[in-house]
Amino acid sequence: EREIGYLQGEAETLDNLGIIAKMRGDPDEAERLHTESLIIKREIGNRQGEAYSLGNLGNVAKDRGNLDEAARLFEESLTISREIGDRHSQSIGLSCLGLIAQTRGDLEEAERLHNESLAISREIGHRPGEASSLGNLGGIARTRGDIDEAERLYRMVLAIFKEIGHRPGEATSLNNLGIIAETRGDLDE
Repeated sequence: EREIGYLQGEAETLDNLGIIAKMRGDPDEAERLHTESLIIKREIGNRQGEAYSLGNLGNVAKDRGNLDEAARLFEESLTISREIGDRHSQSIGLSCLGLIAQTRGDLEEAERLHNESLAISREIGHRPGEASSLGNLGGIARTRGDIDEAERLYRMVLAIFKEIGHRPGEATSLNNLGIIAETRGDLDE
């Protein structure tokens, strides 16, 4: 792609390589690749791609434990997504910010962000995003000690993942329901 001057393709490839580097446990390389992609996307005016690269950089920062930097990057990505009307990316950005708030112990803010993400996912019919938001809300309920609400939400998540055939999501949902049963002392369940 560099050879033929296809900058958009080069930027997308750099982001994909950054994701692979992150999965391999090389955050420095992931950051370098996503930054290089971001520079190209800004150069060619690809706002949606810019938001995507910023989100990837936010994930790298979050994995490093740099929550302030991650939040800044996710906010910047979310701002662009709102400007261009990309509802799917807005939902993802809100979810990422919700997880940061959750990690910081700000459950009210986390709940607000996850509910906003949930509303968008439902509006656009994105079932995996809906399940993710419901699962995050279930985690908040569990943290607050509201086991009944956590179970209700986890059952909704399980139903969605079964409906769309997402086996890893089903497994996670069943695990979460197992934790609820354990919390209640229902060891047979």
